[in-house]
Amino acid sequence: MDRSWSARLAKSSWNRGTCQCCLSNRIQPLVVIQLDKKILPETKKWLISKIQEAELLVHPGEDDEGDMILLSISHCTLLHSAETLGLSKIYHNGEVMPFSITDRENFSNAANDEDFVTLAEKQYIIKQRLDHLKTLEEESIPGWPMNKKILKGELIFRKLVKQGLVKKIYPLHDVVKLKAFATQWYTEISLAIPTDDIHSYFGTPIAFYFSFLVFYTWSMVPPAVMGGLLYLMPWDSLIGYITLAIFNVIWSTVVLELWKRRSAELAYNWGTLLLKSNFEEPRPSYWGPLGKNPVTRRQEPYYPSWKRKVRMWLVSGPLVCALLGLSVIGMVAFFWFERLMKYYYKQTPCFLTLPLIYLPSIVHTLYTDLMNRFYKGVAERLTEWENHRVESSFQNFYTLKIIVFTFFNSFAVLFHIAFFKQDLQLLQKRLASLLIVSQVINQCTETLIPYMKERLFPLPGKKQSKDDPDIDKIHYQGQMTTCAGLFGEYIELFLQFGYLSFFSCVYPLTGALLLLNNLTEIRTDALKFCRIFQKPFAVPAANIGIWQSAFEMLGLVSVISNCFLILMLPQMTTYCQNNEIDNKTVLFLAIVLEQALIFLKIIIAFGIPDEPEWVRIKVAQIEFQSFQALKQQKQGL
Repeated sequence: MDRSWSARLAKSSWNRGTCQCCLSNRIQPLVVIQLDKKILPETKKWLISKIQEAELLVHPGEDDEGDMILLSISHCTLLHSAETLGLSKIYHNGEVMPFSITDRENFSNAANDEDFVTLAEKQYIIKQRLDHLKTLEEESIPGWPMNKKILKGELIFRKLVKQGLVKKIYPLHDVVKLKAFATQWYTEISLAIPTDDIHSYFGTPIAFYFSFLVFYTWSMVPPAVMGGLLYLMPWDSLIGYITLAIFNVIWSTVVLELWKRRSAELAYNWGTLLLKSNFEEPRPSYWGPLGKNPVTRRQEPYYPSWKRKVRMWLVSGPLVCALLGLSVIGMVAFFWFERLMKYYYKQTPCFLTLPLIYLPSIVHTLYTDLMNRFYKGVAERLTEWENHRVESSFQNFYTLKIIVFTFFNSFAVLFHIAFFKQDLQLLQKRLASLLIVSQVINQCTETLIPYMKERLFPLPGKKQSKDDPDIDKIHYQGQMTTCAGLFGEYIELFLQFGYLSFFSCVYPLTGALLLLNNLTEIRTDALKFCRIFQKPFAVPAANIGIWQSAFEMLGLVSVISNCFLILMLPQMTTYCQNNEIDNKTVLFLAIVLEQALIFLKIIIAFGIPDEPEWVRIKVAQIEFQSFQALKQQKQGL
């Protein structure tokens, strides 16, 4: 064995295949399979042979008896996979076209550019091939007990992970590429981010998130300015609050419609707007007796949909309701604690007891945050147990559970204070607590604490040895915190959007506080992905998915919230009393305003096209060219 493991990477330890691109190019490790430390050499050898069946390039790691396998992929295999996934690439005329392996000569740099397929796409393709690797026949694994077999058609890596033989699979950072844009990304105080570099390195989901975060942050400037003026200037009039409420409703609609257009532009430029809507492969964790798919005629697990519905309605639904009950208990405890602290402050009013008035809001904010984190794990396990066949279905139902609980857990107290207690002063204190305490908690738990932990207690392998710096980097990345996905980030924006669109008419500083938070959020989130988290796998995406609908739902609810909050403003009460307007008339006018604003939202939504004109034309041209090519192919037959 060589003294330097780095030297082994440059030698012929890879199974390179027979294609010319594999023989000529230096192979870069892209993905690591971390095995159980007690794995036997014959078991590892068997696993390598199975991985080779997926047309992947395999390296045994430090030695043939080690607990690591390195993976890469040939350029030829990448091109075939890009066509299968329906990825679009730059054509010779500068247009973005769906890639075709038979027409690859007409795509820019398809033959020799190693970045023709991005790093994120390469690593996703490798992971996808591993996830769908199956056994053709029932077989025993060398080094395993004879009673533990992999059945015919069973997913190999799902079985190995379940049995503990495979500990983790993670993609590797490319330190040179990351350093080229990362430092500038998370250190400069600016709203400009390297969007295309993020897409190429981290993939479309993360690129879409940061693009949306920056777009959303820019969009908060108008409500922040209006709210700040209303709060600071002597403009504390009924007209001012009504103007801000109507502005919030129109603002939420325009922002989401304009984001659709921006999203379409990004998806077109990144080649994912026209992703093929092929039949999705079953999820690796999807289980059931083997059967024949009536569409593809292939053997795959089958689980009756009625059983899934029974699990969802009779188990998941009641359990979600029970957890919502815990939120209700927390809300009741908050109001009891609020009354107790007010009573205590009235008995001994002084400077020292003044903070007690805010204590219930702070405690309930901590409780709400804890419940959100707990429920996230429960929702994931429930959705996994429901056994959804495809990944899109799993993500939609998982996200739906998160949204329902988060909406109830975070907004129920605020709606109760606003519409039942009708205590606007308490509502303002509660919003201030949420906007300040929650943001501080999120920044500390998500970024500051992990960063300080990494700085004060560095993981083994961070300090690279002179003999084998490459292997030290790989070991260090394997010990980094696993990225939990983008749910936490989107939930935070979801709550922000709700606070701003629902309640900023009674607490005008909402926009300004959220704007300040997001200016730091852009950088701290970038720091997490570049320095703290393992590099995540990224599934190609055409938009932000179900979150677009979630934000639009909040925009619709904001119409009702703003119209009826106006009714409870002290200025409105004074105005009605001075002009002898009865409550029924005021309620009628509020309902009329609500219906008018909903109608206005619909007009705005239909009036702003979801795609820019140039994108629509490009898509139509691509569809026409695809139709012509298919027509010529049929005539040739």
